[in-house]
Amino acid sequence: MAELRVRVTQDSASRWRRRSGEYATLREALEVAEPGDTLTVRAGLFREAVVVDKPVTLLAEQGPGSVRISPPESAVRGGTALTVTAGATIRGLTVEGSDRSAPAVLVAGADGAVLADCRIETSSAVGVELADGARAQLVSCTVENPSGLGVRLRAQSQAELLECEISAAGQSGLAVLSGSRVRAERLRVHHTGGAGVLLADPGSLAELTGCEVYEVRGSGVQAEAQAVGRLADCTVHRVAGNGLSLDTGAELELASCRVHEVPENAADLRGGAKLTIRQSTVHAFGRGALSVWDGGTKVLAEGCRFHSAQGDYPALWVSDGAALELVDCALDDLPDALFVLDQGSSASARDCSFTAIRSSAVSVSGGASADLSGCRIQGAGTGLWFRDHGSGGLLTDCEIAEVATGVIVTKGADPVLRECTVRGASEAGVYVSAQGRGEFDAVRVSQGGGFGFHVIDGCRTKLVRCRAERNARSGFEFSEPGPVAEGCTSDDVAPAPARPPSPRRAAPTRCRRRWRRSPRPC
Repeated sequence: MAELRVRVTQDSASRWRRRSGEYATLREALEVAEPGDTLTVRAGLFREAVVVDKPVTLLAEQGPGSVRISPPESAVRGGTALTVTAGATIRGLTVEGSDRSAPAVLVAGADGAVLADCRIETSSAVGVELADGARAQLVSCTVENPSGLGVRLRAQSQAELLECEISAAGQSGLAVLSGSRVRAERLRVHHTGGAGVLLADPGSLAELTGCEVYEVRGSGVQAEAQAVGRLADCTVHRVAGNGLSLDTGAELELASCRVHEVPENAADLRGGAKLTIRQSTVHAFGRGALSVWDGGTKVLAEGCRFHSAQGDYPALWVSDGAALELVDCALDDLPDALFVLDQGSSASARDCSFTAIRSSAVSVSGGASADLSGCRIQGAGTGLWFRDHGSGGLLTDCEIAEVATGVIVTKGADPVLRECTVRGASEAGVYVSAQGRGEFDAVRVSQGGGFGFHVIDGCRTKLVRCRAERNARSGFEFSEPGPVAEGCTSDDVAPAPARPPSPRRAAPTRCRRRWRRSPRPC
């Protein structure tokens, strides 16, 4: 006689129908169970493909890990060990699978299904899959699937993951696709072969709070194809790819997050993607903190800190028509802080600080523009460098201190600086050359080791109400005509237009004359 290992207990509302009973298999118990019943399962291994199509409760009698479900070799439904199609509760079961063409656990079309304290140890296509508009909750579950995805949501499914762990997935840990939605709290995703979290397709949404993604071979979070993600108090670190990868119109919002120990870019955006990052910290990145490419791609960073780069790349890179906005951010201990390149690219910074920058704090080239307001640059090789034709921007009420050169303008660049201060430059405070232009209004240069304002090559720079004080050489040095100075003052001498070079005397020519006794002047 088969051992009776599953006990069916009726709820109070169904006692009039029949008595409780015990059964040898889960399939037999589920056939007689009614909605609301509890199936208490004794410890052991059940080799059967279980289908739960009623709102019942399956409970491991001796707690999590005591009951294992593994489909037989001839299992139906493509080797899926556990299929849930109703609002059932599954508690404390361990599910195994080995079919690489099917999920180990499938929740399809169910409304209100709950998996709690379960462990999925499988080598399947997917560890846990939600499909066909299913709505489910996973609580304190662990998913290990070295052969495929950890947890996948598709076909407009919805899930809530609380205190769960996804590890050792051969592909992505958590995949939210085709208009599905997930809300996760204190989720840990680690040791995956692909992205830690993958978001794709219009309408797909992931809201993660207090989660951690680490030790993954792909990107920490990958969002594409207009998917949306919101992360709060999350950590992404020790990943092999980018910390965050956004493409093709995806949107991501980060609040109070940490991204660090990333060998590539902490965040890489392309194809019109959008990133909003607030009160977050990004450090120990190998390439860049923010790498922003392509027209329509935008980043807004508020109250963030970017520091301690591990490579020799600019921390913030904006090119190909992308846009970056910084508000109240701090950038420190970097090789280069902000590079803006290419026509149509733009960056703006308000109330930001740039400290301990080994090369350039801000570099603008290729027709790009950079606007800074109320910013402070201290301890950099070059404060700002506007490199070539079409490059420019507006700087207002900024302070540049303890740099080699404060502002460099070259090759036709044409920025505007208003009410800015350059202090303690070891070389020139403002240096313009090679057909650079620029307009400087009420700019003050003091305590420099070279010239205050040094304009060469006849550049048509305009200086209005500028002031030079206590510079080692002189306040204003114009090597050739071209610069215009109006109302400017210096503590050595007032700036004067450069004098045109004096014409050289013609070399005396030898006189051709015949020999005479008394020489006669030519």
